[in-house]
Amino acid sequence: MTTTLELQICQLPSGEYEVRVVKAAAGGEARAPLSLDVGELLRQRPTLQDKVLASSGAVRRIVPESEQLVQQVGRQLFDALFDGPVWGSYRENLSVARERQDRLQIVLRLDSPELTLLPWETLFDPQQNTYICRHEPMVRHLFASQTPDSLPVEPPLRILVVIASPRKLPSLDTDAERERLENALAAERRAGRVELVWLTDANWDTLHLSLMDGPWHVVHFIGHGDYDDTSEEGLIALVGEGGTAHMVHASALATLLGEAVPAPRLVVLNSCSSAQGEGRDGFSSVGAALVYGGISAVAAMQFAVTDQASVRFAQGFYTALAHGRSVDDAVKSGRISILGMSHSLEWITPVLYVRGEAGLLFTMPKSSKPPTQPPPRDSQHSAQARKLYVNSRAELRIGNPDKAVELLDELLSLNPNHSDAIMLRTQAADQAQALELYDRAVEAEKAGQWSEAIDSYEQILQKVPEYRDVLARRDRCRDRERIQDLQDELRHHAEAQRWQTVLEVSEELDQIDPTTTDPDGLTTRARQVVAQAAQAAQLEVLYTSARAAEQSENWATAVDSYAQILRNDPQYRDALSRHNHCRDQQRMEHLRDELRHHADAQRWQSVLDVSEELSQIDPTSTDPDGLTTRARRELIQAAQAAQLEDLYDSARAAEHSKDWATAIARYDELTSVAGEYRDSTLRRSRCLERLTHAERLSDSGDAPPVHPTKAGEIAAPCGALAWASSGWSIAVNLLTDPRIRLYDMAGDERLNIKTSNKWAPYVLAFSPDGTRLASQGRKGATVWDADTGGSVLQLLIRQRVTAAAFSWDGSLIATGTYDSACVWDAETGEELFRTEQRAVKAVTFSPDGSRLVVADQLGLHVWRLSTALKIFEDRRGFLGAVAYSPDGKRVATGSTDNKAHLWTSGQVEELAHDGPVTSVAFDPSGTRLATGSEDHSARIWDTADAHLICKILHDDPVNSVAFSPYGTRLATGTRNTVTLWTFR
Repeated sequence: MTTTLELQICQLPSGEYEVRVVKAAAGGEARAPLSLDVGELLRQRPTLQDKVLASSGAVRRIVPESEQLVQQVGRQLFDALFDGPVWGSYRENLSVARERQDRLQIVLRLDSPELTLLPWETLFDPQQNTYICRHEPMVRHLFASQTPDSLPVEPPLRILVVIASPRKLPSLDTDAERERLENALAAERRAGRVELVWLTDANWDTLHLSLMDGPWHVVHFIGHGDYDDTSEEGLIALVGEGGTAHMVHASALATLLGEAVPAPRLVVLNSCSSAQGEGRDGFSSVGAALVYGGISAVAAMQFAVTDQASVRFAQGFYTALAHGRSVDDAVKSGRISILGMSHSLEWITPVLYVRGEAGLLFTMPKSSKPPTQPPPRDSQHSAQARKLYVNSRAELRIGNPDKAVELLDELLSLNPNHSDAIMLRTQAADQAQALELYDRAVEAEKAGQWSEAIDSYEQILQKVPEYRDVLARRDRCRDRERIQDLQDELRHHAEAQRWQTVLEVSEELDQIDPTTTDPDGLTTRARQVVAQAAQAAQLEVLYTSARAAEQSENWATAVDSYAQILRNDPQYRDALSRHNHCRDQQRMEHLRDELRHHADAQRWQSVLDVSEELSQIDPTSTDPDGLTTRARRELIQAAQAAQLEDLYDSARAAEHSKDWATAIARYDELTSVAGEYRDSTLRRSRCLERLTHAERLSDSGDAPPVHPTKAGEIAAPCGALAWASSGWSIAVNLLTDPRIRLYDMAGDERLNIKTSNKWAPYVLAFSPDGTRLASQGRKGATVWDADTGGSVLQLLIRQRVTAAAFSWDGSLIATGTYDSACVWDAETGEELFRTEQRAVKAVTFSPDGSRLVVADQLGLHVWRLSTALKIFEDRRGFLGAVAYSPDGKRVATGSTDNKAHLWTSGQVEELAHDGPVTSVAFDPSGTRLATGSEDHSARIWDTADAHLICKILHDDPVNSVAFSPYGTRLATGTRNTVTLWTFR
């Protein structure tokens, strides 16, 4: 009789797994939760396969390294499977098997598909320091309502060996495969116990015919396997048309095998992935599908397998079958055969699927032995008595006291005075009685009748003190009886909800057997209830303390108390929201104190920085005591005062250098902004007189040259720049940094806007009123509030934005991408116009807003928006910049051909540079044009006759140029700085 421990692993409604003992030689129905990270183990399968293959050498797949991971996985599976009461059942059944001098068959019933993908064959028992399946047969049980009887087989065992090596798959050396298997089974074939019949280059039809030429006891497949993710079913590769692979699904193969009469009881799949299923249907591997299709047992491979290991497995496996062993014992023999390979771990690769209760697949006749010659008959009684005495001692030694008594009675009939026989018979009679008592005690022990078992063991000890394991069994029964009494007491206390007493009884149980301390989960529940009660009381005290601190606005104490609560119970009442509220209040209190400190020191920019941080926590609390409003007013006034003073100084400097036009423009700008500023009106009159005098000299050919003067510098790497209509600030789209920064005329940062674009092309445009900024966004173009930096409009555009411009009245926005130019409503974001273009680099509107001008890879294009018709086109190619003069008379473009072009009523003037022109800009009067170039220069041109006024050299290529709103300054941007220039 086989000693079996059958375990069922099922998934509970909660999603957790549970292990249940459904059949055990030692009895009992233990159960325990399965604590296992199934997903993580499945992710380790490829690495585990590599480790197994690396231990053997040349394989059909690529691998490296050693046994550490295999043993680690095996221990994880063992600790999860044999936990708590299930571990105790395992140890008891192992002891029973040892007493019977038998193996312990481990049967796994895996009810959840994903569990079938785990490598259970690696189970590692740390106490015995060994892998279970190397000593005990292991079976994966698949349910079947009916199991066929063992098939009587008159040797030889007929094995149909099917080899398929299609083209375009890794080639198999079929001759070598055949030679290795025949050599491995040579002894069994010579003895007539095994017959191998070969089918090479197997296709569907030849296999069909061969199956009908049976009978076949076993079908052994050598070839390639795979798994079809689409159909979620295992595959094997037969030879198809043209010698290529014909991938056969497992369900189809099961149907084909049914053509054999009788159907083969056993199929061996020596192919990769033949035991591989899929997480949603782990029962769909080739091996499992064949068993469901009616095959009694299938030995398959859960990993790729080396040629040497597959042959060694076949040798041990078939030899055991031919000697009448059960199929699970045969698989164990196959594993042991693989162990003969030095350091190989491939003994874990075979997987045995068994249908229902199938175990002994074949009944083989007992091998006959040649009859032995009887010894010559001894006429003397002493020789016969001696033999009877020796035989009786032998029977007694092997535990057959009744047989020993029978032999000794025969001896004493020959020699009634044989003293040794008399003494031995007494001993044998005692042992016979002890054996009867032992069997009765064991049965009582199995039935849990501890008192009866203890009485029987006590009687045995009185007669034979050292008999077998009686002393240990008696002590164990005493413990079991005490355990049963304590567990009954524990249940009684649990019913009365005396949970602390339950824990005290559990502690006493732990001293006897740690696996018995939690009957029906009552100890666990008691710990939970006691812990919950203690925690609830502690949390209530903490919560009361926190609420009191919150009401008294002691935010630090409240935050600390709520944090302690959340560490113990993240869902406790409203502790999380109150913790966050108090933390915000604490932070706001600190920020308000800091804001007042900065205000006292008149650090107004720091006041605004702190106010911004406050607004992120609570937008309603950003202006304590009106200090934020005052800070904004003070900063604006300071900036305006500084700019006015700067304008005045600039005008005086221009006056000092006799640049009368610039001085007049500066004084005009002062007057337009601040009215009568100091003596600006008087000085303007003087400058006008001197300018009139200079113009007279100019008419006579004596005009002085124009010289640019650096008026300021901002340390900002410039991708693009734009001047606000107020003239007080400049916006810079930073190079390689997803930010737009606004600076005042002193070079101080006024606003910092974080965007999503830090790479070219750089796009930046102010609205005419200076309140909005347009730039490239994450998904199209974004319009920002120029005061707060907040996003006010998002234009959703599929392609990356390469250009943007506001119409002169601010009602429209034009954008360009790599494949189109569009016009949008600047308030609603509605698309009003679209035209297909090639790599748009710049867009602009005519001053009256009626025309859209586009510069792209092909040249210059002008569209009349009211009719959506193109009214002008010039294909000069590769234009990178465009600008429309404020008077509407001219258009300027920049090109990669080292030229700027000035278009006037159909005429084109070429303005030469020594490198590609990157940017063009008209001054407010339209009389001057600024151009920026990669030749490290910016140039100012007279638009009337296209002559060069001045040239401004830089250390780096000029990326962007822009005149101030009054035309008194020019801003140039390079990869390192933005520079402000005046002219004299």
